[in-house]
Amino acid sequence: MPIITQEKVTRKKDIFNLFKDIQQKPYFEDSKRNIALFKANCFDILPRIPENSIDMIFADPPYFLSNGGITCHAGKMVSVNKGKWDVSKGLEDNFHFTLRWLRECQRVLTLNGTIWVSGTSHIIYTVGSAMQSLGYKI
Repeated sequence: MPIITQEKVTRKKDIFNLFKDIQQKPYFEDSKRNIALFKANCFDILPRIPENSIDMIFADPPYFLSNGGITCHAGKMVSVNKGKWDVSKGLEDNFHFTLRWLRECQRVLTLNGTIWVSGTSHIIYTVGSAMQSLGYKI
């Protein structure tokens, strides 16, 4: 876990200053409330964000459901394939991928920061295990 000083905890953050070096623009932003949402690959965004600077992260990682199967949606049979990014590479690789993005999230979160992660039963237990491995309080 990063070392956090009182100065880092109490400083007023301008979220938009934090993102000045990021080429991709936020998907949604509200400067009045100091909110920015990115719809992007976290490995393109997180490394450019200073440590201990984000109060809340909402993550929607791959569920690794793309397996050539089908499902029923609105009464129609549809493919479950979302893209190459959603294809499982196996339990161990999925775990290491999850550790990698959670480690970056941990680096940028403030001392009192929080992370919300969405998922299905296909990935959420991997997320929980990775969080425990990294010392997250869950």
